[in-house]
Amino acid sequence: MAPRDARPRAFRTASAGHCEMTDASGAVPSPVRHSHPGVFARGLAMGMAEAVPGVSGGTIAFVSGIYDELVGSIAAFSHASASTLLRDGWAAFARGHNLGFLGVLGAGMAIGLPLTLWLVVGLLESHAVYVTGFFFGLIAASVVHVGLQSSWRGLLTLGLVGVLGGVLIGFLETGSVGEQSSVIFIAGALAATAWILPGLSGAFVLVILGLYEPMAGALLAADLPVLATFAAGLVIGVVFFSKLLAWLLGRARSAVLALLTGLMAGSLVQLWPWRETDFSDTVVAAVVAAMVAGALVVGGLGIVSARRRGDA
Repeated sequence: MAPRDARPRAFRTASAGHCEMTDASGAVPSPVRHSHPGVFARGLAMGMAEAVPGVSGGTIAFVSGIYDELVGSIAAFSHASASTLLRDGWAAFARGHNLGFLGVLGAGMAIGLPLTLWLVVGLLESHAVYVTGFFFGLIAASVVHVGLQSSWRGLLTLGLVGVLGGVLIGFLETGSVGEQSSVIFIAGALAATAWILPGLSGAFVLVILGLYEPMAGALLAADLPVLATFAAGLVIGVVFFSKLLAWLLGRARSAVLALLTGLMAGSLVQLWPWRETDFSDTVVAAVVAAMVAGALVVGGLGIVSARRRGDA
């Protein structure tokens, strides 16, 4: 008799290269193997997205075809993980928790986030209209992409609730909650929750809390005590929330996707590039081109993801 797979139902790996997320009927989507360079590139893009307030790394994960694997892999961690490591050894632990995938993805994010903070933060100050135009196009195309994954039968109201939530979040006033260790830890947990949800931006959460600039400065200055506290909050937040999200995706996938589609649509308010009206025709044309470029990125990612699923 084959040994029972004791890992969470939301995450069953046939190998270290892919995972399976079950739906409410127990059906399992076809698994897709992702090459390490492809996973690294996705991590790089997710890190870059998370550096920009209003843009979610979870959106990039979804449109690039790794969202289920990401959520399921993180949700596999539990109180039993340590005993699995001690009892079965590192190889079994790494395979059971998909560490090959998570490690490569995390490495890409670790490079993409500070690189973008260094490059884009300056561009947001000097060329904000073009940067926000690009990401507006990216998120708008993502709304279409994610929306097509849901049946929408009887779910329009839930989608509208998501839109309202995304809009209201965009109008929250920026505050300041201080920079004590406990506050930084909680901010990390909240940012992690936003990071894993398409349509919610971890960076925007930090902006609302008044911690975006302090945390960006800590990252660029390699302030290890602050970064360690923030990272601890990130880990706790993402592990706990991913379990809830994996459970919801396994039982009410279309409803979850309808809500996430609405959230992403509502988040476009944060990225609307024409907050001012005094722009030349040349600037308007350039912003529209940036929007189209952002949409083409999503289209390209969607095509690559669909081809991989077709080849699986």
